[in-house]
Amino acid sequence: MKKLLVLLTCVALLALCAGPALAEGEGTKLTVSGSGTVLVESDLAVVTVGVREASTDVLVAQSTVNEKIAAIKQALLDAGVQETEINTDSINIYANYDYSDNTEVIVGYTANNSLSVRTTDIDNVGALIDAAFAAGANTLDNVQFTVQDDSEAREQALTKAVEDARRKAEVLAAAAGLQIASIESIAESGVYTYDSMRNYAMMDAAATESGGAGTLVQAALVSVDASVSMDFILQ
Repeated sequence: MKKLLVLLTCVALLALCAGPALAEGEGTKLTVSGSGTVLVESDLAVVTVGVREASTDVLVAQSTVNEKIAAIKQALLDAGVQETEINTDSINIYANYDYSDNTEVIVGYTANNSLSVRTTDIDNVGALIDAAFAAGANTLDNVQFTVQDDSEAREQALTKAVEDARRKAEVLAAAAGLQIASIESIAESGVYTYDSMRNYAMMDAAATESGGAGTLVQAALVSVDASVSMDFILQ
């Protein structure tokens, strides 16, 4: 009986010293990030034009801007833009100060008003800018290109991001003398669609006034970027 108790005690001690056994499929964990980019042609442009006027009388500054904005909107409608494609981007009036003689004195007011115009007629963007300036606009705040439906491009970018992460994992595993056994998890880090900002808008005022070439706008490709994080099990 004593010999049996001693034998059982030795077996238990050996089991404790050996520690827990690795579960089936358990191995070295590797976390890798991947990214993918797809460039697509823009089919929607957003143009922001406006008016800025200064006057010693705040009502004069405001009314001047309002009159010009109304004329600009009508010019855009005459150029084929739909009412629903035009909206107010910003309106503000602020005081101009003179700080000489260590005093703060209001010397006038500046009024701003800008319109945002959405158009799918990419080739006509320059002509719309010219029409707005001919009607009284004196500021061109932004020309942005995008796409109306980026769902297919987003899927392609995500696919590229996963493929990129997989390639990185294979390289790292091979360098460590291991190989990929399985994928433990995949997490989307984000998908973003944005104007690549390589568009170019140049106004030739003199040519426009003389009826010659006007604003040149070259649309850039829209970039759709995706990133993922993946956990691999190596063996």
